[in-house]
Amino acid sequence: MGPLQLSHRLLLGSGSPRRAALLNGIGLPFELRVAPIDEEALHHPILEETAKHLARLKSQAITITSNELLLTADTTVICQGQLLGKAPDRESAIAMLQQLSGQSHRVDTGVCLRTVDKEILLQSTTILEWYPLENQEIEWYVDHYQPYDKAGAYGIQEWMGQRAIRSLQGCPLNVMGLPLPLVYETLRSEFSV
Repeated sequence: MGPLQLSHRLLLGSGSPRRAALLNGIGLPFELRVAPIDEEALHHPILEETAKHLARLKSQAITITSNELLLTADTTVICQGQLLGKAPDRESAIAMLQQLSGQSHRVDTGVCLRTVDKEILLQSTTILEWYPLENQEIEWYVDHYQPYDKAGAYGIQEWMGQRAIRSLQGCPLNVMGLPLPLVYETLRSEFSV
């Protein structure tokens, strides 16, 4: 038994191995329950609210019972007023990383916590500034790490996070896909026994 006892059985509505690892790291038992949605077709008209909007849509696509608490999340990267999603191929990943090189960008993670009778929407924002990168570094990173399942085509926990970040304001775990301290605190205050 971990330090936090929840009033409901926790479900993670995400196929992200990073989100699962973060939840495992704080000792919260959970089950996976994922329903696919077409993220590309569902962007919110207000860029800064897209992550929260997608987290809620992911939640609504999954059926839960009265003793279950569903956690869904979505992470977006915004650079120079443009939403950078997941790169479908090598060329797109390289182009995204070239856009992030030497620039400031924001990473938003929206989280939806839902039971049959309560829904809480959270959002965390982290601002990162990157050092300029050489094209050969970008190509090497893409070829070695194949970051096609990550918004903005990079993982902060990988080589790019160790090489590129000049400064970071906000929660670093948010950039990995789950602002865990905020989520934990909300679970503790709203759903603990």
